[in-house]
Amino acid sequence: GFLSLYDGLSAQVLRQLSYTTLRFHLYELGKKHVDDCSFLVKISIATLAGCVAGLVGIPMEVVNTRMQVDRALPSEYRRNYHNVFHGLYRVASDEGVRALYSSFLLTCLRSACTTIGQSAIYDQVKVFQFNNEPQCILINRMFAQAKGFYMQMFDVKHDSTGLHLVSSVTAVCIFGPIIQPVENIRTIKMVKNLDIKDSIAYLMRFGPLGPFRGMVPSLLRLGPNTIITLLLYEKIRVTFGYYGTNARS
Repeated sequence: GFLSLYDGLSAQVLRQLSYTTLRFHLYELGKKHVDDCSFLVKISIATLAGCVAGLVGIPMEVVNTRMQVDRALPSEYRRNYHNVFHGLYRVASDEGVRALYSSFLLTCLRSACTTIGQSAIYDQVKVFQFNNEPQCILINRMFAQAKGFYMQMFDVKHDSTGLHLVSSVTAVCIFGPIIQPVENIRTIKMVKNLDIKDSIAYLMRFGPLGPFRGMVPSLLRLGPNTIITLLLYEKIRVTFGYYGTNARS
C-alpha cells in the first residue's frame, strides 16, 4: 500500500536528527579554526566531520536499511521491526552490539563523501560566485568557472535564495554520482551480509554501470533532500546568524 513508501521513517528521522545535524555542526565548527579560502582544507574538515557523524549514525542506518527492504523479503526472512527503537533492540539482542556497526568503513566513507558534497563543494561554489580576490590553491580555480555563468545566467545576488538554490543543485550534480557506488555496496553488505569483495562482484554482474544502478531514484531522493536542507539552513543562518558569533558578540 501507499504507507509502504514510508517504511523505515522512524529510523530515518532519528538518523537525520543525530547524524545530519552533527555533520553540519562539526563542519562549521572546524571552519572557524582554519584558512577558509582553501578548498583542500574544507575537504579535510568535511571528511573528518562526516566520519565522526557517520560513526554516530551507523546504528540507525542499519535499522533504516533493513526496514526499507524488509517488505521485499520472503516472509520467513522478514525481521518485522516495529520502529527504530525496536530495531535497535532486536539487532543488539539477536546479533550482538557489533552488528549495529555493520559496514562501518563504507558508511563512514559515504558520510564523508556526502559531507564533502553538501558542505565543502557547496561552500566553494557559493563563494566563487562573488569572490573576486585571487585564490590560494590551484584546485580552487575549477569552481571559478561557475562565477560568471551563474551571475549572468541566473542574475543571483550575494546570500540570496537564488544563489543558494543554484549552488545546492551544483553540489548535488557533482557528488551524487560519486557516492552511488559506495551507497550500493554498503546496502548490499548490510542486507545480504556479504563482504566488500563479494558485494562489488554482485554489482559487476550488471556490467560496468552496475555500481551506478539506481542512480535516478537516488538523485530524486538526494536532490530535493539536499536542496531543501541547504535552503532552510541558509535561511536560518541569514535570519539569525551563527550562534557562535552571536554568543561572542
